[in-house]
Amino acid sequence: MTTQSAAKDREPPSSQPQGAKPLVVVELAKRRTPDQVRRLRKGRGKLVSDIDAAVAELVSSGTISADAQPVVLVVREAVLAPLFDLDDEDDDDDDDDDDPD
Repeated sequence: MTTQSAAKDREPPSSQPQGAKPLVVVELAKRRTPDQVRRLRKGRGKLVSDIDAAVAELVSSGTISADAQPVVLVVREAVLAPLFDLDDEDDDDDDDDDDPD
C-alpha cells in the first residue's frame, strides 16, 4: 500500500479553500480481479477488509482523524483499442479453403 499526501510547505491548490486538509491518496499495491471490484461495489469482499486495514493504518499514523468517514471511489482505466489488428483472419488470398486441386 502506498500513501501520498500533499506537502505541508506547498500552497494549497486554488480549488481547495485555505486551511483545508491535504488530499490523501491510497494505492493498493496489487491488481484486483473484476469479481473483487464487483463485490467492493456491493460493500462486501476482501477489498472492503483491505480498505478497512488501510484506513486503520492512516488513523494510527495520524494522517486522518479517527472519526473521519472513508470515501471509496472505484474507477476503471480505459482500455485503448489497438491502432492495427495483428491477426489477419480476413485474408482473401487463402488458397487452401475449398479448392480440391
